[in-house]
Amino acid sequence: MNNLYLLNEDTNFQLGCKDVCRRIYNHLASLHRENGTFPSSVKTLASALGYSESGIRYWLSLLRDAKVIAISRGGSYYDFDVIHNVSFITSNH
Repeated sequence: MNNLYLLNEDTNFQLGCKDVCRRIYNHLASLHRENGTFPSSVKTLASALGYSESGIRYWLSLLRDAKVIAISRGGSYYDFDVIHNVSFITSNH
């Protein structure tokens, strides 16, 4: 069985994650490359990625704790900033 890990290359922090984590990070990173820091809502992210809002909130909190995204509240939206020194590693053990 393959395990997926997120690696913050700046801090060498590893987080065991699932494909949903990679999809959320890649989506946020693509928006960040186009716009810099950008506003979005959990509802918008859930709709765009096809996951529940509670699932999105859960993975956003883990990504924030891993210091690969920064989130600040701006009314009904969050402002997202993304760290780009991140890798996803697959391991067989």
